[in-house]
Amino acid sequence: MNGNLGVPTGGTMVTNYVAVTGVTAQAATTFTATPVGTSAAISFMVKGKAFTKATISGGTTPTTDAITGAAHTALAASEGNVYVLGLDAGGNIKLAGGNVQKLDAAGNFVSRSEFPPMPDTIAPFAYIVCKNGSTGSAWTIGSSNWNATGMTATPVNIMALPSRPQVS
Repeated sequence: MNGNLGVPTGGTMVTNYVAVTGVTAQAATTFTATPVGTSAAISFMVKGKAFTKATISGGTTPTTDAITGAAHTALAASEGNVYVLGLDAGGNIKLAGGNVQKLDAAGNFVSRSEFPPMPDTIAPFAYIVCKNGSTGSAWTIGSSNWNATGMTATPVNIMALPSRPQVS
């Protein structure tokens, strides 16, 4: 019998708006995530439990995938991917990649990159659409510079993962 009488339980999400910056035209592989408004911390929940994380300033972009534990796959020229940034219950920054897709001559996805299968132990606060144009060389999130030749990285701030694959 459900003792909660139909009340929703659990949930994994960020509960305040967090703006990710430092990705566009940035030489370093770091980023900043700052709550918007008066909050000094990122508020989030994992499986219904509340947590906070101080503003992320100069946060290191993880070099391994939060889902597979493997190093991120390099994007070749004319390839793109969508990466999800999140926090676990310990406040650790996690990053998971979708599936690498080809870009057309105009730099648009031929097929949309899917979001990775995010576990309920990671509260997503942003995703980053990364496109390595035809003039780019191999680029790997977490170890290559954001402003590498031919590269565009566009952060999108979220409180929960959208339901559909994203291209912008």
